[in-house]
Amino acid sequence: MIKLLHVIAIGALVSSAVYAYSIKYETTLATEHLQKLKSKTQRERDAIAVLKAEWQFLNRPDRVQMLAERHLDLQPFVVTQVVKPSDVPNRGPKVDAIGRKLEDLGLGLPTETPRNTKAGTTTPGAMP
Repeated sequence: MIKLLHVIAIGALVSSAVYAYSIKYETTLATEHLQKLKSKTQRERDAIAVLKAEWQFLNRPDRVQMLAERHLDLQPFVVTQVVKPSDVPNRGPKVDAIGRKLEDLGLGLPTETPRNTKAGTTTPGAMP
């Protein structure tokens, strides 16, 4: 009986040692993974900082103006380019092209659209 208790005690000690070692191994792996993620995060932050610096350099107003003058054939602003809203023509009437095709095939009722509007005529069933 005592031998059995000794074997159980030794087994418990060995299993607890193995369990402690597995925890240590998992912790070591997690720590290495965390360090890799931290270094990758820092590299990405550095790359973002470089891109921001390049953008600030490229987006300078004087540089953009110089490029516009060099590569775009822009003309100076003229007062006649300004248009009042009253000078803009109104939209033309909306024509129902699909409905017109259906009417031509005889599949729909004739509708009152600007294309077939005649003075003094109304479509059957239309309100006066």
